[in-house]
Amino acid sequence: MSDLFNNTSNDYINPDLAHCAGDGDTYTFEFLSGKAAGIVNGSVIIASMGLSDIEQPVDGWVQQTKVLEPGEVIFIQGLTKGISNKVQYFPLDGSVIWSGGTDELYLSLDISINYYNNFRYYQSAVHVTSDPSNLITIKNALDIRFDELGILVDSTYDPSGLTFTGTQAGYSFDITAIDASLWVIDTSIWGIPLTENTSAGIPAFKYPNGAMLGYVLKATYPSIAAVYQEFLHINHVPDYLTYYEVSTGDANSYVQYYKAVDVGLNGAGNTTTLSAAEYLDQIQTNDLWEKVGALRIWLTAPDPASSATENLITGFYVFNPQTFAIRIDYMTML
Repeated sequence: MSDLFNNTSNDYINPDLAHCAGDGDTYTFEFLSGKAAGIVNGSVIIASMGLSDIEQPVDGWVQQTKVLEPGEVIFIQGLTKGISNKVQYFPLDGSVIWSGGTDELYLSLDISINYYNNFRYYQSAVHVTSDPSNLITIKNALDIRFDELGILVDSTYDPSGLTFTGTQAGYSFDITAIDASLWVIDTSIWGIPLTENTSAGIPAFKYPNGAMLGYVLKATYPSIAAVYQEFLHINHVPDYLTYYEVSTGDANSYVQYYKAVDVGLNGAGNTTTLSAAEYLDQIQTNDLWEKVGALRIWLTAPDPASSATENLITGFYVFNPQTFAIRIDYMTML
C-alpha cells in the first residue's frame, strides 16, 4: 500500500519534525557553489545561505593535519599572546591632596614592586620622594629611581591618581602595594595605602595560553564509526579558572579556588597556578567538554589597541574520546 502522505519513514507517531510536502527523507548539509551553504535533497537545494559577503583580514595563519589516536589529547594554540604595554593605575581618593599647594612637590611613596632586569627577577621595596627645593615632582623622582634600578616603567601623576606604564610591549612588572605620604609645613599625612583600580589596568600578556582571530576545524571519521559516534571533544582554555572542592575539614562545605591556567606547565602546579594535567582533570571530572562533529568555524573581531578588551579566541584542547582514530584538519588565523 502506498503512502499517500509521502512519508517514507512512516514516523507518524512522535515525528521529529514535519517534512515539506513532496520532499523525500534524505537531507544533507553541504557547501554549495557560489560561496554558499545549505540543505540539499538529492540534486534539489532546499535552503541556502550566502557566504560570499564574509571577509576577514588576517595577518598570519597556520594549517595542520593530525591523526588523533583513541584517548589522545592535543593543544591547539593561537598565534598571539596579546602583547601590550602593561598599565597599572592607583587612584587618589583625596586623602593625600593638599589644598594649599602643589601636592606633587610634597609627596612620598613607598612601593612594593616585582620586575625583571637582564633576565633576573626582583622583588623590591622602593622609596621615592619629591623635592620642592629643586622642583623635582613625584613623577620625576619615580622616573629617576626606576631608571637607576633598570625598571622599564614610566610613571604619570595627576590629582586623580598614579599610572605606571611599561615602556616596552610585553615587559612584565607588578606593583603589589603603595603607601603615600603628604608632607607640608602645616600638616602631614603618613602612610595612606592606595588601592589599584584593576579595571583600568592592561596586562603585558592578555592571552598567556595564546589566542587567535579565528579557526576552521574539520574532522574525518573512519567507516567503522556509527553516526552517533562522529564527534570529538574540545575545550577553550581560560586564563584563570574558578572552581570548588570539598573542604578537607568539613565534608558539607566547599572551598573556592581561583587559579591561573598554564598549559605549558607539566606535573603539579602550585597555590596560584593549575598545570596542564590538573586543568584537564578539572575539565574531565566536571564534563566541561564541547562536542564537535564534522566541522567548526569560528571568526571573531580584532582587539582594540592599548586596551584590556579581549575579543580573540583562546587556544583549545582537542580530545578523541572514541575507540577509533580521528583525522583533524585545522587552520588557525590571526
